[in-house]
Amino acid sequence: MILYLSSTQHTNLLDFTGLYDNDSELPIKKMVGNFVLKQFIIYDMRNFSHFSEVVLDRIAFGDSDEEFAEAIEEFLTMYSPRITVICEGLRQDSNLFQSLLNSGVGNIVCDTEIAAIQREIAECLSKQGMTRYQPKERVKKAEGCKRYRFDCENIHIAVISSQPRMGATTTAIGLSSWLAAVGASVCYIEENDSGILTGMAADYDMEQAGDGWRLDGVYYGNSPIKEPANFIVHDIGFTTSLNKTVQTADMLLAVCGTKPYELPHSMLLMKRLETMDAYVLCPFTHEKVKGDYAAFLQNDFHKVLFLEYQPELTDGMSNAKTYKTMLTKYIAGA
Repeated sequence: MILYLSSTQHTNLLDFTGLYDNDSELPIKKMVGNFVLKQFIIYDMRNFSHFSEVVLDRIAFGDSDEEFAEAIEEFLTMYSPRITVICEGLRQDSNLFQSLLNSGVGNIVCDTEIAAIQREIAECLSKQGMTRYQPKERVKKAEGCKRYRFDCENIHIAVISSQPRMGATTTAIGLSSWLAAVGASVCYIEENDSGILTGMAADYDMEQAGDGWRLDGVYYGNSPIKEPANFIVHDIGFTTSLNKTVQTADMLLAVCGTKPYELPHSMLLMKRLETMDAYVLCPFTHEKVKGDYAAFLQNDFHKVLFLEYQPELTDGMSNAKTYKTMLTKYIAGA
């Protein structure tokens, strides 16, 4: 999937590609307006972390060239899409051009004639990308994690949230990815209307498995597979009613916000879960006030934990410590 952040001047610039068609293998999500790249990365990009391509129209951003380049570097540290920058008339000897190359961005559209711009865009969105420039290769940090033994079978974990876009899906997929990485067999079940699995299957080149897909040891689907798994993670998302899955789950995770405008929704969910054992997971909470919110939200039934920023949808390591805290009782010999 392609995320296109466009100015009003270039809103139709990608129309020629045909990728807006319903049957396109690489559909485009277009957002038109005025942006500040760093703010978009911090506050909005988490909702599009599963997109494999990001196209940035330079004139849509109010950042200075230096700020834009710094934000690109931060972007690629936190996320892993391929980035294309459209900047008409950008000279190869300019500081911005060199900064993009140094950040690992080689897809740079800088011609000024529409036919040539379209050719450059097509080249950037091709499988091999633009090959005329030599961007600096980004080296991924080697990651390793300790593996455990799990003797449990079909432990059902339900993930719900206090309001839409609070992070239930990100948490459910992150938890599933972490469990698989540390040695568990995992089944992720999409039980909400987000429809994220279809996009993920294409973006991540998932392997078809029956009615679902497999990726990095996790089975993804809309219903459990027949063979047993150590854990079945149910992504319920935002709900105003506690269905059977929530009521009978072996472990309940409630993702709740702590910002002033989020707290009323969090408290409503806490009321509905009043006598149900649950982990209350709070994302994006400032370190200085974590203790205050833990004391405020925690009780005999609800254990409060905090989630760190998860830069990539399947990055389970960002919250490994929190996940292990919740799942320790299922680790054999722990």
